[in-house]
Amino acid sequence: MIMTGTGQAKTARDGRRWTLRPGRPTDGRALARLFAEVRTEGRWLITTPGSITEPSEAFWIAEMIRAAEHLVLVAEADAEVIGNILVSVDRGVATEHIGVLSITITADWRDVGIGTALVAAAQDWAVERGLRKVSLGVFPDNERALTVYERRGFVREGVRRQQYRSGTTYRDEVLMAWFPQEATR
Repeated sequence: MIMTGTGQAKTARDGRRWTLRPGRPTDGRALARLFAEVRTEGRWLITTPGSITEPSEAFWIAEMIRAAEHLVLVAEADAEVIGNILVSVDRGVATEHIGVLSITITADWRDVGIGTALVAAAQDWAVERGLRKVSLGVFPDNERALTVYERRGFVREGVRRQQYRSGTTYRDEVLMAWFPQEATR
């Protein structure tokens, strides 16, 4: 599964073409813009618009990719970043067997199979890396994401009630995990 070069050509369910490829340090700005765009929707990312500057986020992303300790994949169409998936792995001895997954897809490219393809690629990487668990948190009203995760074998581990605050609203977080050694893929 480890991709090199230009990546893998894919076709979305609606017929549009896109590419799945490894992230490059030069993707920092494009990924920061993607996160900013999705952040403005006010529903899917826990950081609020304006809470982080695009240049500082772009720098952080580029450095993370350069470190090559984590999985960073990019979904791209017509030379534009349309989505990404990240699996970060802690360096701690007690938790180095766990990857934490996050995914972001621009609104125009949702519901066409990109999320499923990104999650599947992350699972392949987790198996190759020898991870014992891939965990994530998702808002309970993100039914699209919950469906993708459950179809890919993730199980619900619990709910952290009132985990995040947005203005005067408190939001729960569903905790999910996938265990490669238990998966029948």
